[in-house]
Amino acid sequence: MFVKDVMVNPTKLLYEDDTILSASKYMKEERVRNLPVVNRGTNKLIGLITLREIIEIVFHDPSKILVKDTMIKQVESVTEDVHLNKAVSVMISNKYGCLPVVDKGNRLIGMITEADLLKTLNEILEKKNIHVVS
Repeated sequence: MFVKDVMVNPTKLLYEDDTILSASKYMKEERVRNLPVVNRGTNKLIGLITLREIIEIVFHDPSKILVKDTMIKQVESVTEDVHLNKAVSVMISNKYGCLPVVDKGNRLIGMITEADLLKTLNEILEKKNIHVVS
């Protein structure tokens, strides 16, 4: 199984000049905890905003803080042709709740989240007729 089989496409995203307040509202509306940040012109991945970054700035004025000032700038990513187990290993070793998927030019094409992985696991278990007793 490959990353392309699990990733969400198209993904929700932010731009570096968005405010943290707008990012927070968007995350609440879309019910997501992680959003990639891309360059407005090229759509290249430049960062990541997670709920953790938003919580850290909660005592500041989020209407004046820009995404570029808060985002994680060193973001691991994978391409869609990477085996899923490699992507999961990257998420586990970095304690990521999500993993951006980029093309060879580092342009964002999708995202893998913990929820996507759980959905995939559930589908595999159902196909194999494995039922967890509760």
